[in-house]
Amino acid sequence: MADIIDPAAYRRWYETPLGARADADEKAVVFGLADLQPGERVLDVGCGDGNYTALAADRSGAAVGLDRSTAMLDAAKRRLGARADIEWVHGDAERLPFPAGSFDVVLAVTVLCFAADRQAVVNEAARVLRRGGRLVLGELGCYSSWAAIRRVRGLLGSATWRHAHFFSPGELCELARCARLTEIRLRGAIFYPPIPNARLLSAVHAIEQVGQRGWIVGAAFLALCAVCPR
Repeated sequence: MADIIDPAAYRRWYETPLGARADADEKAVVFGLADLQPGERVLDVGCGDGNYTALAADRSGAAVGLDRSTAMLDAAKRRLGARADIEWVHGDAERLPFPAGSFDVVLAVTVLCFAADRQAVVNEAARVLRRGGRLVLGELGCYSSWAAIRRVRGLLGSATWRHAHFFSPGELCELARCARLTEIRLRGAIFYPPIPNARLLSAVHAIEQVGQRGWIVGAAFLALCAVCPR
């Protein structure tokens, strides 16, 4: 993802009505599962321009944002300014530059869908968790209208979506199990279609309230939380 998305285009998406709505709904399930507590140390893998890093630091008191794209890290620093509670690190999600047991919580949102070795990313995230620490993954679900549209865009030449991977709930859970993580919980978000019109989007958003009560099938976004065994 870091190599194929322009930071300015990335930020423009979140400034659209649809992007802002989807971002809020995704964060609701990610941070609901993460349940960050003051004093916890958080790693945001594939942080982009700090979209999740800033909120993680706000809730826990300290966060590290890691990305392999220097352009994205530069965008994060420009957007968020100098913050003593955030450290920016250039690095690869498949080879994290941290000792084992360094973090209480690891977030990795829309990272696996663009990773060359998805299991290696999850294994590394599990390695740097302390015992009892939590990994929260946020990924693109395969059973949604969003996934169908993105696949078509990939076939039509979109560099972003040409090689993207879309996950089933079972596939995402299996990655966590293979990393020897336990207490796996899964939630879904974005049950409405990608409607760009703000008025129509508001009208269909009631679907989201129903879906987030426990439905998974049809979610464009899947969020998983798993625990490093004590």
